[in-house]
Amino acid sequence: MSLPYNPALDGIRALSILSVVLFHCEVPGAHGGFIGLDVFFVLSGYLITSLLTAEHRHGGIEIGRFYARRALRLYPTLLLMIAVYVGLAPILWPAEDRWLSAVLAALYVYDYALAFWELAYTIGHTWSLGVEEKFYLLWPLVLPLLLRTRHPVRWLVFAFLAVTAWRFFVAMNWTWSQAYFRFDTRMSGILLGAIAALTHFKVSKHVLAMACVALLVLMALPSLPTSHQTEAVTLSITLAELSAFVLICYAAEHGRAKFLASAPMVYIGRLSYGIYLWHFPLALLLRDTQPLWITLSATLAFSFTMAAICLHLVDTPLKRWRQKAWPQVRSTA
Repeated sequence: MSLPYNPALDGIRALSILSVVLFHCEVPGAHGGFIGLDVFFVLSGYLITSLLTAEHRHGGIEIGRFYARRALRLYPTLLLMIAVYVGLAPILWPAEDRWLSAVLAALYVYDYALAFWELAYTIGHTWSLGVEEKFYLLWPLVLPLLLRTRHPVRWLVFAFLAVTAWRFFVAMNWTWSQAYFRFDTRMSGILLGAIAALTHFKVSKHVLAMACVALLVLMALPSLPTSHQTEAVTLSITLAELSAFVLICYAAEHGRAKFLASAPMVYIGRLSYGIYLWHFPLALLLRDTQPLWITLSATLAFSFTMAAICLHLVDTPLKRWRQKAWPQVRSTA
């Protein structure tokens, strides 16, 4: 049993990571590029739910094997980035408690740490990995129970609405950072991706066009952390999640869509995890002291290079070994 590869989903990854890099480099017109993470969350929910649902229908979910696959897919590149940060921090960021940052990132708890503490942010971008990792930890346990109910999608819709309402409440009563970083307030997009995996929603070109326009408008709006924080973590995130839901449903049905499935987009999508891990420390280091063109070009060149090295020398060999060790399930996840 296998899940067919869908190149258009890698194209979505490419669009998402490019928007995040432009946002972190503070490119004019990309002040809302943080919504790229919301697209990633929806996509993660879709892919992992599709994978686990297929396993559930063909003999059941092997939880230990799932955890091992996720660890082999995600941990090596993360640990390499953390090691480089720890080695360079005494020179580039001497005032930071590099060991505390390293432990928080390695344990995937930067999401709650940033929500409640004042911390160094150099590798704080790993908060989003913490959100996804908690989902990976819990979802194989919860999904089989959900699939045994009469109306699993109804339960997911209810959960999406409840988490969205909870994020709105936190944003309006506490701080934007508590609403933005935490797993319990950000899993709404992941749940929406799970809904996409179970419904196979059909998307018309008119709806797709509206979703794309919405994402472009959101990307250009004022954003975190300088202004309009409440709106950014409430309305902007929800609209981005719903638009991502439409885009992913379309890509799921049209895996060979001309633009999304083009060779450059697919390759950038394959690099997206590495680009995300490597780009932020350099962008943070350069953006307050260097011209935009230096910050952007250096960040793109460095992160693409390191991502390619990690993909071809770390991830691909491990993937080959993983497929030999566990040949039954192969996926795009």
